[in-house]
Amino acid sequence: MLFNYSSSVPGNGAKFLACICILFSFSICNCAFAQEDFKPTYGLIDRASLEMDAYPEDSSAEALVLYDFGELKFSYQNHIGLVLIFEYRARIKILKESGLDRASVSIRYGEGGNPEKDESISDISGFTYNLVGNKIETVAMPNKAIVREKLSDQYWVCKFNLQNVRKGSVIEYTYTKTTPFAFRSEPDDWTFQQDIPCKWSEYKITIPNVFFYKIIFGGYLPLHIDKKEDITINIGHRQIDGSGLVYRFVVKDAPAFANESYITTSKDYVSRIVFELASVHIYGEGTKSYSQTWPDVDRTLLNIGSFGGQLKNFSFIKEITQELAKKTSHPEGRMTLAYDYIRQNIKWNGETGLVSEDGVKKAFENKKGNASDINLMLTNLLRQLGLESNPVLLSTRSHGRINEEIPLIDGFNYVVSHVKVGEKEYLLDATQRNTSLGMLPENALNAKGRLVLDDGKGRFVDLKSKVALGKFQRIDADISPENGLLKGKYIMALTGYEALRWRDKYLLEAEENFSEHVKKTNPEWEIENFKVSNKAEKLAESVEVSYDFEVENDGSSADIFYFNPMLAGRVHENPFKELNRIYPVDLTMASSTSFIGNFKFPEGYYLEHIPKTVIIALPEKAGRFTFQVKQEGNVISVNSILMINKSYFSASEYELLREFYDRVVENHAQSLVFKKKK
Repeated sequence: MLFNYSSSVPGNGAKFLACICILFSFSICNCAFAQEDFKPTYGLIDRASLEMDAYPEDSSAEALVLYDFGELKFSYQNHIGLVLIFEYRARIKILKESGLDRASVSIRYGEGGNPEKDESISDISGFTYNLVGNKIETVAMPNKAIVREKLSDQYWVCKFNLQNVRKGSVIEYTYTKTTPFAFRSEPDDWTFQQDIPCKWSEYKITIPNVFFYKIIFGGYLPLHIDKKEDITINIGHRQIDGSGLVYRFVVKDAPAFANESYITTSKDYVSRIVFELASVHIYGEGTKSYSQTWPDVDRTLLNIGSFGGQLKNFSFIKEITQELAKKTSHPEGRMTLAYDYIRQNIKWNGETGLVSEDGVKKAFENKKGNASDINLMLTNLLRQLGLESNPVLLSTRSHGRINEEIPLIDGFNYVVSHVKVGEKEYLLDATQRNTSLGMLPENALNAKGRLVLDDGKGRFVDLKSKVALGKFQRIDADISPENGLLKGKYIMALTGYEALRWRDKYLLEAEENFSEHVKKTNPEWEIENFKVSNKAEKLAESVEVSYDFEVENDGSSADIFYFNPMLAGRVHENPFKELNRIYPVDLTMASSTSFIGNFKFPEGYYLEHIPKTVIIALPEKAGRFTFQVKQEGNVISVNSILMINKSYFSASEYELLREFYDRVVENHAQSLVFKKKK
């Protein structure tokens, strides 16, 4: 969703748009200053804040941010030039002993190599407020509590500790950070959410109209205040002084950000503002653009020796190319041969990487390299075999999603290979020993990737997997109510990403390790004749597990026999426990889980009740659950199929998804009752 704010910039009659890009499902509430507002006086505390002993909205919170405020302005200093002045203020209530470390503050700032480029932290002060008896005690932070340490050649850290802090205290501090424009031209990101709840988070920024910034909002919390107004700016430089804009953004009552299940990484979900300098227009000097386009990104990478240069370095694989070419002239056959050769002969060192570290030739000689080394090498080999192959840039799930509205190289951290054979397109990643042709590792399944083409017509490609998590389980067993035993055979077939997960975990281990895991998972079962087939012989096919088992059913007697037929594949609890969720659910890929159970019971017994067949479907064929129990003679057959057909559910779909799984758990919990005929 995009919201555009129009802003005229003087000069040559040109007009520019101050564009505010709203990422994901960030909703906006346009509120005027006259509506509910909040600005506590620094150095004065209210009694209610001190008397608070818990936060009703989140009883688990160790601390509560009462006020979080940042304001950025531009200034001009004769000895430095243009600078960004950022004033910060925080007020925090300490609710639990575990929250005491909030009184220890660290602020990182940069060193540009000379005074004109060095950042600085100044105007530091702080107070601790306590309720002692019936009186409010205020303790100011002494200057000696402030220390500065050098982290590296480029960065320092300013640290300070507020005094006399205990459970129940309220702490407050402020500082000013000065950043020369020559050191960094973009304001620091502002985050509305923290790991503790925040009652009021406010960010103000005043921008002279000679600067055009893209202001990118990310997250899922609504803005309580969103205001923009024209102002006159006077910072002491005639080419910059004049008209400008002041923006004010407030998020109220932000919950603590928690790493919920089924998300990528926190920066894809936390509510925040990011700035990118797009252009500068100085009257009389014209406009200088800083923004890139995606073709710019493509060209930059293709002109870098450690990326594009590696696609021109192919002499070292000439012998391998000739050897593989002799085996087949069929394009798909050559693709498979090239993929298998790199996958089996070049070991991944575990590092991601957008560019080659020491060159693909060196990686080939060492038989080891990062993701870029390996997949650029694969792309090269495919090209030499006459295939249309190009690199695809992507960001792994742990690195965060790519924003297609912001062309930045830094957004990527991984490379795979794209191959087109006829009308079919494949994505190949040879870093993984256990992935079949066309499968990407789970961490690479992250929305979109950028296909880099030499002709400047690069495009985004969908990374969504066509391969699902697949698990099929079957049990054929005899029931012996007389002695309370079930005895039979178990079979499991794992396909797609379930097979990949198994291979990654157990392939290099002794088979006994997996059999021991199965026995620990089912401690009541006596297991014999354990066998695993197709461990790695045919990666595109299923891993198959089988064994004989015997289990004693507690709580039964010769006259009545209780048992849950979902001996395998049962969903014991709902994976979506929270009643509400503001973030989408990202399952990575679709899934299919099925179970068939055939249970033979002896003559002289009957099934008391056969559960009704249940079929539950999510809207738009997003998921389907079927549960059926039927009887033919003295055999009871149970069939459960659970299919989730899409990998991404919006927050508005969460309630239906949770209710869907509630029904699955409910049906899987049903027991069957066999009674002896009288």
